[in-house]
Amino acid sequence: MVLEFEDKFREKVAGTEFVLPQNNGTSTLLAAYFAVGVGPGDEVITPTYTWICSFAPATLLGARPVFADIDPETLCLDPDDLGRCLSERTRAICVAHLFGTVCDMDRIMAFAQEHDLAVIEDCAHSHGARWDGRLIGSIGDVGSFSMQGAAPAGKPVGAGEGGVVGTDDRHLYERILAIGHLNRYNLPGEFTEEPFTGLTSAGWGAIKFRPTNLSLAIATVALDNLEYRNRRVQENYDALLALLEGVECLQPVRFYDKAEPAGYYGNMRIIYRPEAAGGLSVEAFQKAVNAEGASLGGRNYEGWHVTPPYDTGMAYYDDGRGAISPSEGYVPPRPEDLPNAMDVIPRILALPTMIEPPEGYVEASAAAIRKVAENFADLLPHDERTAREA
Repeated sequence: MVLEFEDKFREKVAGTEFVLPQNNGTSTLLAAYFAVGVGPGDEVITPTYTWICSFAPATLLGARPVFADIDPETLCLDPDDLGRCLSERTRAICVAHLFGTVCDMDRIMAFAQEHDLAVIEDCAHSHGARWDGRLIGSIGDVGSFSMQGAAPAGKPVGAGEGGVVGTDDRHLYERILAIGHLNRYNLPGEFTEEPFTGLTSAGWGAIKFRPTNLSLAIATVALDNLEYRNRRVQENYDALLALLEGVECLQPVRFYDKAEPAGYYGNMRIIYRPEAAGGLSVEAFQKAVNAEGASLGGRNYEGWHVTPPYDTGMAYYDDGRGAISPSEGYVPPRPEDLPNAMDVIPRILALPTMIEPPEGYVEASAAAIRKVAENFADLLPHDERTAREA
């Protein structure tokens, strides 16, 4: 079951020579950080707008996150901010392909190669997406995939709970095997490099990352219809955006020219422009659309540079031994260093991800959103409405 799943996932999603399923997506990120040598005193550059598990596993290895700003149009890590985040301690960059989008991998890889940094791709939301024809997860040093939940509401390839880590680097692959895959089938026979040759089937026995066969059976079924679901979501998204064309208070997220989005976990993001709706707040706009019966979600993440524990730092231990966390000597991020994130994140909304919506649902959703956008003046506070009319 494991080997069958690995072959299918390699072909359809990972695109790497080596593929290892694990018990969840967080463990695949921990394995990725360990594989590339992230350790005590290191720093990892990560976008502030992502899920905490993109970077928190690195803190368990003694590293600290350094939060990069986001591109205000794509919501992905902004390559222009990498230079500000770089220090002599920087060991790796973690890029997060969020909500089906794809980061600018050309610029990120060029920066990483110039400064001898490892690149970890967090692909939890975007199974099957590509950059310039290549599957994401196969471009950096290690690709990480989550398989939490089940389709259609869970991750694109859902296993109930599970994850996959992929790489083309034999040395990184063997490090991941050694730390977390004790009792994997023929584990001793997979080791070809020192210091791993000679290890028993227990490997290092440090952590047990292996998934259950039941999880992989569920995920194998999800792989069979991934391409179909990705295609249908994109078709419905395109149809909804076409019906919303001309709604000036909503700005669709832009995709880079070389990006082929896919996966679409967590709904399709769109950026609200209050200045085009008389200053109506994003919360009031969202509430009004939902009151019309349409689905319009929120931003999911606030930006970790202004969120505990990373806004101040917090020790993992409280007995004076120091910390494998952002505490001792930690300099909190300054909000003004990430202006795009501070401006854009509060204005992010989520359009529904639709695979097989009921007949007329796309049209009804667009009509509800357009109705609110065209009648925003009725929702303004009395004083603002009076001033506007005057």
